Amino acid sequence: MFILPIDDSRPPRHFPLVNLLLIALNTYIFFKTASSPYFERIIWRHGFVPAHPHLADAVSSMFLHAGLLHLLGNMYFLWVFGDNVEDRLGKAAYLAAYLLSGFGAVFLQYTVDPHSTLPLIGASGAISGVCALYMVMFPWNRMRLQFFLLIFPIFSIPVRAFFVVGFWFLEQYLMATFSSPDQGGVAFWAHVGGFLTGLALFPFLYSGPPPKRAA
Repeated sequence: MFILPIDDSRPPRHFPLVNLLLIALNTYIFFKTASSPYFERIIWRHGFVPAHPHLADAVSSMFLHAGLLHLLGNMYFLWVFGDNVEDRLGKAAYLAAYLLSGFGAVFLQYTVDPHSTLPLIGASGAISGVCALYMVMFPWNRMRLQFFLLIFPIFSIPVRAFFVVGFWFLEQYLMATFSSPDQGGVAFWAHVGGFLTGLALFPFLYSGPPPKRAA
């Protein structure tokens, strides 16, 4: 069984150009690299390896994905949460938030396990920061959590955005705390780092009215 947040109740007022371009760029790079016979070499060369840190790899790692499910999961969450964040922050500030959250994700993962030789890849750290900004700007937005068995929807429950994103962050923090950072797989500390960076950026990027509770 797995769960997805659906039906964001707040359509954006403006066309989410940057968000769509980020989705398109991530998708293009994935199919371009995945179709290459040197796919694994690209991951190892351009993913961020804490034991051999390079700024260029910190950037390129945000746009690399290990497989189609990895890409689809990340792009789905960016699609759900990113348009509203871009709408509220503006295009330039939204792009800055995305990239800086990605850097924050890489930095925390590096801090926790600086000797790791495993490449860190994926947009999830940057998207975690976007989710954090969504949570603080639209905490009372109505959403639905859809429960699936395999690929079949079973039932859904109405929830507020604060619960959806807050529970996800708590899950990531607990998984990061109780798993070994050098075991490979999901880089939970990167998710935590991206999320905390998004929270830290909020007062610098947003100058609008405080969020109001929706009916």
